[in-house]
Amino acid sequence: MNLFSKIEKGSPLLHRTGFGMMAAALIFLLTGAFDQTQVLGISAWTKPIKFALSIAIFVWTIALFLEPLGNWFARRWIARVIAFSMIAELALITLQAGRGVPSHFNTRTSFDGNIFSAMGLLIVINTLAVAVVLLGYIWRSVDVHPLIASAIRMGLLFFLAGSLVGMFMVVNMGHTIGAQDGGAGLPFVNWSTGHGDLRIAHATGLHALQVFPLIALLILRFLPASSRVLQLSVLTVACLAYVAAFVFTLRQAVGGQPFLRL
Repeated sequence: MNLFSKIEKGSPLLHRTGFGMMAAALIFLLTGAFDQTQVLGISAWTKPIKFALSIAIFVWTIALFLEPLGNWFARRWIARVIAFSMIAELALITLQAGRGVPSHFNTRTSFDGNIFSAMGLLIVINTLAVAVVLLGYIWRSVDVHPLIASAIRMGLLFFLAGSLVGMFMVVNMGHTIGAQDGGAGLPFVNWSTGHGDLRIAHATGLHALQVFPLIALLILRFLPASSRVLQLSVLTVACLAYVAAFVFTLRQAVGGQPFLRL
């Protein structure tokens, strides 16, 4: 069974949502080629492209995680909640891009403030759905190798930790520490090259969702005959190294230091 067959088996809805996001990213790319509108010094369509791609990866990952949970009544509801929240989130980001205004941390008008508040609520709902997936992996027996299951649990847990950085950005009303959002940044990701940027730690935390299970797969590939204790030990060390990288980028951002100074 290939990867996309497993994704579809886990959730046909999230399978279709992911492909819809990839199509949306292509549309935004083409739109940006003709629309020269800029927001905070970059193309207004860069953020919708990034979010569409990230959401596609996210929903496909969750679909893969849902499949080993078997005939669990919550599977369908989790998929529906995540699909709705992510589609609505991208729709609001696209609306603001089309208006040529920032989508995040924008409270310049009551309309913009309501859009930002709605986006925040959608992310909270989505995060709670991910927390339910974690509870499923804690409470239920799962039809997957124990090492993979452990990696998924750690990935889901750390995803929630990465989400807390998003809350920190909301409290800060921006992702840049030491300056206003919108200065010079790295290509495409736009991480600040002159000041601290919370988006780096945020992304590091969220993508543990993919990184930790991938590490487990590599361990099973290269240490297939090893004891389960050794496999779990290697996984734990690798994941702790990743957590250390998260902590480093977070401290760097809070201290106002750029990830790369150019």
